Amino acid sequence: MTDNPLSHGLILSGMQSSSGKTAITCMLMAALQEQGMSLQPFKVGPDFIDPGYHAQYAGKPCINLDAWMMGKTRILQDVQRFGAGKVGIVEGVMGLFDGASPNSDEGSTVELARWLNWPVLLVVPCEKAGRSIAAAIRGFVEEAGAHRICGVILNQIGGESHAHYLKDALAYLNLPVLGAVPKNELLRWPERHLGLHSQTEIDLPEAGELARLGCEVLDIDLIQSLVAEAPEGQSSESQVCSVSIPKRVAIAKDEAFHFYYHANLEYLKNCGVELVEFSPLNETSLPDQIEGVIFGGGFPEIFAAQIADNASMRSSIAQAIANGMPCYAECGGLMILSEELITQAGKRFPMVGVVPGSVQMTPHLNNFGYCFCTPGDSSNVEASWRGHEFHYSLWSAEETKANLWQVTKKYRKIKRTEGFRHQGLHASYVHLYFPTAPEVFEDLFGLEKEQSFPF
Repeated sequence: MTDNPLSHGLILSGMQSSSGKTAITCMLMAALQEQGMSLQPFKVGPDFIDPGYHAQYAGKPCINLDAWMMGKTRILQDVQRFGAGKVGIVEGVMGLFDGASPNSDEGSTVELARWLNWPVLLVVPCEKAGRSIAAAIRGFVEEAGAHRICGVILNQIGGESHAHYLKDALAYLNLPVLGAVPKNELLRWPERHLGLHSQTEIDLPEAGELARLGCEVLDIDLIQSLVAEAPEGQSSESQVCSVSIPKRVAIAKDEAFHFYYHANLEYLKNCGVELVEFSPLNETSLPDQIEGVIFGGGFPEIFAAQIADNASMRSSIAQAIANGMPCYAECGGLMILSEELITQAGKRFPMVGVVPGSVQMTPHLNNFGYCFCTPGDSSNVEASWRGHEFHYSLWSAEETKANLWQVTKKYRKIKRTEGFRHQGLHASYVHLYFPTAPEVFEDLFGLEKEQSFPF
């Protein structure tokens, strides 16, 4: 592969969702860390859960790279900004060619691979695979283009004889087999409706244990040979903007609320925000002397009873917002701020009550996908902010109370009024990449302009 002047790294992609990419990525990172390699994890697409696993095994925050929401310039900037002096390990989204469009590579892992010009390692689920898998892999190689896919990792194999059979079937492709990973309890991580459980809820394998397994089942030397050694250098991650009096903004961080892009938090810090973490589950009131509050996404439905029991915290939040405290809430944040949360089983739990109506959990995704968010009744979607939705719930008052913006789905062009705005409250199901929607945060919190990144 041609050397990329920005940074150095490789990309792990799958043939489909639930192919074991996250477990394989974490195992590889643990093994490379054991070899003394300095890593920077990245995740393709709008994902909040997998980055938590990456951070645990890479020892630093994972950075999301969403081609459709961020654009090529921002992608390359963030790779340089966070990856300088390190080897980047990128986990793809869904299958290699899946993204924002059914007709092109837009927003896909392969589009990112072309921008970065990093080698792709294809993770192939093989639990029930035979010779036919060779034809599928050949199709991926041809679609990706010459030399884009540099090897395959066979996942969930049935044993040594199965591995030998598959390697023989693939021999004519002249594509390196970089690992044959058997079914293993260390890599069997539970899933729910949003994908994997959060890493905060389960006991993950120790890094050393996962590293030993990785060195056994992956060809670490061959994988290392695919990526150039990272040059010496320090990360150019932005520093907090030096303002005389930074704004103190409380941010919900606990088992129920932890869906935050690291780059979004760095953006806020670079605008002069001091983020003060608090737990809606385990504390009784908002922090003192704050000038705003942020609720990210998460799993409030899993902790609905605990939220309901914490009447003191709910009252503290409600009073602060009623008094004009600026509040930004997305997805799970909208849910906790509603009047009540209703589970799929029909159990009702009181929430904060500053967003009218209830939130009802559903067995299926609602309004899923990328979208344009346009303030007011403007129809110019190209001048909108880009975001995405991923939720298994519905806000009962959307048809009658939604007033924040017009949301247009990227693919189907379906349009609806979404979100709730009242005084300093901004609540929506839509997740934003903050640096591309600066007006939202400058208006809501009165922030200073983001300082230039020190490249």
